[in-house]
Amino acid sequence: MQNAELLETEVITEGPKRFVREKLRMPDGKEIDWYYIDTPDSVMIVPITADGDVVLIRQYRHNLKKYTLEIPAGTIMRGESPKDAALRELWEETGFKLAGQSALIDLGDYFVLPSETNRNAHLFLAPSVLLGTTAPPGDTQIEKYFDMSVCSLPLTEALARIGQEIHGIETVAALLMAANAMKADNA
Repeated sequence: MQNAELLETEVITEGPKRFVREKLRMPDGKEIDWYYIDTPDSVMIVPITADGDVVLIRQYRHNLKKYTLEIPAGTIMRGESPKDAALRELWEETGFKLAGQSALIDLGDYFVLPSETNRNAHLFLAPSVLLGTTAPPGDTQIEKYFDMSVCSLPLTEALARIGQEIHGIETVAALLMAANAMKADNA
C-alpha cells in the first residue's frame, strides 16, 4: 500500500474523531476504499500514590455495554505539550496532582490500533501523586455524560484484574510498562 496513489479523500464524520475514507489506486491498477479514524494525539498516565496504589477510572463504556477500569487519558489540546495534557487529564479525571518535587516519567509514545486509526498516545508514569482538595472537574464536552468514578488499588491487584475489569489493551500495556519501569527504578 505504500506505493498506492491517493485518488480521493472524504471525511465521513467531523469531530474530535474524524472518520475518513480514502480511495486508493494500487500499483496493479485496482482501486480500493480505505477507512480509518483520524484522531488528535492523546495522553495516558499511570498515577501511583505514596502507598504504591495505582489510581484508575471506573467508567461505563457505551460501545462495550459494560464498566471498565482504565488509566486517566485524553486528547492533547492544540498548543498543549503532552506532559501538560497528561497533568491536566490526571487532574480533570481523578482530582490527583503530582506530589512535591515528583516529575512525570516519559514511557514513550505508541500507536493505538494502527490498523483502524492514526491515534498516537503519549504514555507517562506519575510515580507520586496526591489527592487535591477539590473534586475533579471532568471535561465539559463529553465526560459530563459518563458514569465515572475514581478508585485506587495496589498495582499488583490492578495487574490481577487484567481480563476481568481491565479490558483495554492500552491500560494493560500501560500498567505493565509502569510496573516494569518501577522495578527498574528500584533495582
